[in-house]
Amino acid sequence: MSTVLASITLAISSLCIAPQDGAAKPALSPPPAKAPAAIDAKTADTGSHAKIMAMFGDTLEMKDGTRVKTKDVIAGKKFVLLYFTASWCPPCRKFTPDLVKFAKENPDAKDFAIVVVTSDRNAPAHMGYMKKYDMPFYAVPFDASGLRKIKQAYGGSGIPNLVVLGEDDVAMKGSYETDGKYTPKNRQSYIGPQKVLAAFPAMRTKAGPKS
Repeated sequence: MSTVLASITLAISSLCIAPQDGAAKPALSPPPAKAPAAIDAKTADTGSHAKIMAMFGDTLEMKDGTRVKTKDVIAGKKFVLLYFTASWCPPCRKFTPDLVKFAKENPDAKDFAIVVVTSDRNAPAHMGYMKKYDMPFYAVPFDASGLRKIKQAYGGSGIPNLVVLGEDDVAMKGSYETDGKYTPKNRQSYIGPQKVLAAFPAMRTKAGPKS
């Protein structure tokens, strides 16, 4: 029993608790909420990833600040990987190079896209983080109106958190997991992003040929 408790304590201590704006010291992020009933008119669109694209907004950004159309990045992808992270989080800085390496090993992948959802305190810190780690993926702009909605719908109470969404925008796997089910409201279910990344290649294979 002591071994199990020690493992749980170690897992929880390996994540950062995202501070709320204006808080004097770190506090739990707002607990994940059910996705809003109506995000905007685009949510009614049919097709894969309509819900998350509506949350992202019209554009995503790259590490150099270039804005690209969200639909050009996401449309037609079998998976969208949401990476909840921040430059001030030591465990994030430890994991980020592994995610960067994976992305660079799959530069022409047509079946998935990786999108950063930042918990940084300002835009310069967010962009500096992307540049420093040479992130070859995309990010929700710091000023995007849907940033908080994404965190409420898919984020957990701490970071780093890697979440795999299927074409219906349902979380298939994430850094909070109980019996194979994503459980972001349960902080003690934290398994970390490494296990999610390690499982993703098999998920791609199971999904079939990459278009």
